[in-house]
Amino acid sequence: MANSRRLESVTVSPGKPPVFHVLSRAEWKCAALVIPIVESSKDRFASDGFPPDIAAAISKAIELHGFDGKVGTLMQANGIGSAERLILLGVGKLEKINADQIRWAGSLLARHLRKIKINSVTFHPAGLELTHWPILAGAFAEGVSLGDFRFTAYKSEKKSPSLQEEAGKSRPLTLSICCPDQNSVKTVQRVLAEKSVITAATNLARTVACQPGNVLTPSTLTGIARNIAAANKLKFSVIDAKTAQKMGMGGLCAVGAGSASPPALLILEYLPRGLKRNAGKAVAVVGKAVTFDTGGISIKPAADMGNMKYDKCGGMAVLGIMQAAAQLQLPHHVVGLIPTAENTLDSQAYRPGDILHMYNGKTVDVTNTDAEGRLILADAIAYACEKYKPGALIEMSTLTGGVVVALGSVFAGLMAGEDELAAQLIAAGNSTGERLWRLPLDQAYRKLLDSPHADMVNSGAREAHPIQGGMFLSEFVADGVPWAHLDIAGVAHPKKDDRWWIGDHASGFGVRLVVEYLQNLGA
Repeated sequence: MANSRRLESVTVSPGKPPVFHVLSRAEWKCAALVIPIVESSKDRFASDGFPPDIAAAISKAIELHGFDGKVGTLMQANGIGSAERLILLGVGKLEKINADQIRWAGSLLARHLRKIKINSVTFHPAGLELTHWPILAGAFAEGVSLGDFRFTAYKSEKKSPSLQEEAGKSRPLTLSICCPDQNSVKTVQRVLAEKSVITAATNLARTVACQPGNVLTPSTLTGIARNIAAANKLKFSVIDAKTAQKMGMGGLCAVGAGSASPPALLILEYLPRGLKRNAGKAVAVVGKAVTFDTGGISIKPAADMGNMKYDKCGGMAVLGIMQAAAQLQLPHHVVGLIPTAENTLDSQAYRPGDILHMYNGKTVDVTNTDAEGRLILADAIAYACEKYKPGALIEMSTLTGGVVVALGSVFAGLMAGEDELAAQLIAAGNSTGERLWRLPLDQAYRKLLDSPHADMVNSGAREAHPIQGGMFLSEFVADGVPWAHLDIAGVAHPKKDDRWWIGDHASGFGVRLVVEYLQNLGA
């Protein structure tokens, strides 16, 4: 059913990211002075080095308002002297402070600054520099960048304009961070530069993920990916629907058959200068990008179907990862593969009972057209293994509702064919706050996919449904390739129990995690 009003191209811009300055000494003249306040401590902040009047004003504000310093709390008080405002951020108990709590504080600050229409502040760590200050400074900057994100592209009247849009000017938030330890100034500057690149890539992924289905189709996504590749000097190629059909990508072609916008496999490749393409050395990152998922003939319930524009979040994370890899000039060959399709209803749409021939030669009995993501991913994974023979393959997808039931919106589900890769990803997730929980990938579950007519079904009964998804994908990974499947259905887009950095938007989950993994690989 063609829609003549659909766009052929779309320009995506996440806006200008915050600007970070590192101060080698404290500066007290500012529009707002931001101070972290700890919980349940006699000394709520480290007042050493503060002008006496400002230190007294902070202590008075804490006492007057009963500010307890709990994580996720903020209080604004009248400034004094050259500091026009005082903003107090709760960071929890000093002995339990971690990077994620500091990210939360940064995000909270960014949202508050938007509300009061302030776009320049100074942050004084007031004691936080005593332990791992460069790490905490980086976490704070991450929180500010992620919290400052807004998606307002389709608002004709913006009641609460973002800082970038205020007064019709492009005015990014400017954060000056005091660095009391002179020896760590350069380290903090380096960390903040890296975090700026990584969070900008995350917010890019969020911006594209928030695009509605009538705007972002496989065709328009192809154009966006091509532009991102060009801007970051990445090699870009497309396997279009006709070529995919000739190559035997039956899963990708079937899922997109009912749409006026044909499916495609998008490939972005980053190869560091001077590094040769060696088999077994590339890291392949695969992300599901179903631009809108009606469920097909196995149609979804109407309630919340609008959120199915977020069924492309895995693929959007791949876009962010590829941009970050190029801008950080990581020393690894990284290949991003994004199978994209729109799963909708049409006389050409695939049906329950159809048997599909996949790229690696296996056959699939379609029992549920709403289990479409694993079909397009299967062809992409098989192709990645054959073409690039990767040393590691990481796949991300909003694959199952079952993982939401099991893990909610706190952890993403992890299934992996190798313990070492699983451990590396879990460690990266713990560092970035994008946490993973490993589920079993045991052959005892394989019988749930048995079919009397084909090699396997695409979806069995409700039993162990997230694991079924992982088991299905494992059928398309070549022997000897370390691989991992991240089911991000519970953490990729807004829920009633949002994480601190999401708000009303996609989270960009996976960008920071995989970039951290790549950075930890070393040269």
